[in-house]
Amino acid sequence: MIPQLYNKATLMLIAGEVSGDHHGERLVRELSALQPDLQFVGIGGTGMRDAGVKLLHTIDELAVLGLVEVIKNYPAIRSIFFDCVRYARKYKPSAVILIDYPGFNIRFAKQMKKIGIPVIYYISPQVWAWGRHRRKTISKRVDKMLVFFDFEKDFYTDTGLDVTFLGHPLVETVDPQMDKTTFLRANGLQQTKPVVGLLPGSRKNEIINILPIMIETAYMLSLKRPDIQFVLPIGQSVPSDKIDEILQNTHRDKIKQLRLAPRQVHETMAYSDMVMIASGTATLETACFATPMAIIYKVNFITYLLARMLIRIPYIGLVNVVAGRKIIPEFIQHEACPSAIAESVLKHIDNPQLMADKRHELKQIRQKLGKPGAVKRAALEIISFLAVSCKTTATKPEQTVS
Repeated sequence: MIPQLYNKATLMLIAGEVSGDHHGERLVRELSALQPDLQFVGIGGTGMRDAGVKLLHTIDELAVLGLVEVIKNYPAIRSIFFDCVRYARKYKPSAVILIDYPGFNIRFAKQMKKIGIPVIYYISPQVWAWGRHRRKTISKRVDKMLVFFDFEKDFYTDTGLDVTFLGHPLVETVDPQMDKTTFLRANGLQQTKPVVGLLPGSRKNEIINILPIMIETAYMLSLKRPDIQFVLPIGQSVPSDKIDEILQNTHRDKIKQLRLAPRQVHETMAYSDMVMIASGTATLETACFATPMAIIYKVNFITYLLARMLIRIPYIGLVNVVAGRKIIPEFIQHEACPSAIAESVLKHIDNPQLMADKRHELKQIRQKLGKPGAVKRAALEIISFLAVSCKTTATKPEQTVS
């Protein structure tokens, strides 16, 4: 039974990246389906806007990768931060839902606690990787934590924080829109030749740092194995002009079997024999298709040094974190050299048994991500939380998003 709210509740959502916008959009749609009177305001992208969120600011104003880049953009980010704080103080939303983006959102949670606004964290910050000491801080600022990984619930066990494991929403979204035969035919690829996908990420900084490495690696591979076919999918949110610029300044013209596949990211993940991929959630999406991969991570050098000081886990790829061991090779910073990556790709493609073993291990990762329905479970948890919270504010006048 779905609890009924006592007043017309307004939820403030804060997402600072494209992935957060996607998660926020799906959450808002589920919440609206369960409680049509809910109102939404906050920071997001086109997805959240189209789902009905009144945007105070957009993710385009916040989406920077790396500590150095954040420092450069700090004045603008600080202005947005306090603009949202002022809005929350004036209009008193029923609750704030924070979506990942820890540098901004953990501080925002502190301000909300001062104001007395309940805080729900949807997608736990990855403090298990870089800031275990912040568990207690988060537990003091957050009222409800909704997590995607089962190990995250255990991570907060001794803090007293109310944590619910949902499973991961991506198990429902990794759905290619065409079958393998159609995908291969649409991109001029041959069924009998190996296919290697290039997935450099969606952020501008990721593409600048990682795509040239992937193109150089593809060039080396094409010299050793001319039969290998390469696919570079271009997602909807990816800056295609930057990709074009990088392709013009690399060996792209020397790689005869490189195909660009607009909006065919999941197809590339599913139907490639192997992919080179930027570290991030995309590694889990690829794992859902049991496609072997090589993980690449490269950022500004100062950012990397600072990250090395902070990160306390032995792996950087989420697929390895979930596995609890290194099942996928990682090429980080200075190790992300084309020759080493090319050697790893060839080692896999030339060894059918190794490829089969990797696929088996990746299928186990898929099972650890939980059952379908995570977003609906999140919506029900939030509404139940609001039903209790609203009992104390039932006499307040109806709120209107301004």
